[in-house]
Amino acid sequence: METKRKTHTSTTVKRRYNQKAYKSFTVQVKPELAARIRAYKEKESISMAELLSRALDVLEK
Repeated sequence: METKRKTHTSTTVKRRYNQKAYKSFTVQVKPELAARIRAYKEKESISMAELLSRALDVLEK
């Protein structure tokens, strides 16, 4: 009986996919605001992307 070989996606392949599928940006905020953001994310159990999406939804109303 032949055993299946375990395969692993290389870091290079993952990075290349992420560069095509996602856009990233960096923002700098004061420590107090960073703490508020972190606390909200933890309280709601959401990602940064979800937090930004919710904020935009509120702004667009």
